[in-house]
Amino acid sequence: MNLEVRYTSEEEILFEEIKNGRTFDKGDELPPIYKKHLMNLLWMQGDSEYAGSLGYMPWIEKAPTLMEKVLVAQIVKDEMRHAQVVYKILEDLGEDTQKHVETKELDFKLEDDLAQIGFKRMKDDFRVNIFYYNITHWTDFILFNFLMDRAAGHQLEDTLESSYIPWKAGLGGIYKEEIMHVAHGDKWIKKLATDPNEKAFLQERLNLWWPRVMNVFGNARGSSNPIYVHLGLKRRTNAEVRDAFVKEIKGMADEYGLTIPEYRQDDQPV
Repeated sequence: MNLEVRYTSEEEILFEEIKNGRTFDKGDELPPIYKKHLMNLLWMQGDSEYAGSLGYMPWIEKAPTLMEKVLVAQIVKDEMRHAQVVYKILEDLGEDTQKHVETKELDFKLEDDLAQIGFKRMKDDFRVNIFYYNITHWTDFILFNFLMDRAAGHQLEDTLESSYIPWKAGLGGIYKEEIMHVAHGDKWIKKLATDPNEKAFLQERLNLWWPRVMNVFGNARGSSNPIYVHLGLKRRTNAEVRDAFVKEIKGMADEYGLTIPEYRQDDQPV
């Protein structure tokens, strides 16, 4: 059950100013509540992009064709560039991202292929916890493009008009590249779903990855998400973004004859 969050009169004034178009740029003094939540989002994105690129990297070698090796290499390059863009914004805010990357285990992956950790944190970093899971099969890599990159695209789309100008400036190119990654996943999902020898395994791995992806939208029992909307850092709550994502995925799954598993947030470890 969500607890009502109370804000100070100064914070309420800030929310109204942002609603009316107030923005912040590099070098501006940021109100404490604004800086705290901006940093949360930036660290989460930066570490997720970096850990994601490390998780994709082995598939440059393992991809099934030479052309796919090139495409995976480009995706790895894109994700690492995304991390660099976000880390640079953090550096401009006074953070030591180089030390962070060197001291955090951002290459950590769970050994258990079938693990489901719900909302648990496994390491002292800020990545979305889906990046703790290992990409074991080529089908997993494709599902990551199809599901996770699409989820990331929905979330990035929601921040394209961010009230923090440096972040807004960096997101446009990142969003376009994530859409290309999604297109790669869509192409392969159709290919695997229409291959009688591949479809059953695709469904099996979809069943495994679905709750992991759904958990990236956060715990609905939490109370912090609306603050990002109040601060102009997001346009919608995670629940609203999740609903748009699920609607899109279900439409495509129906087209390809795939079944989306039931997801119950109450069943997820916390």
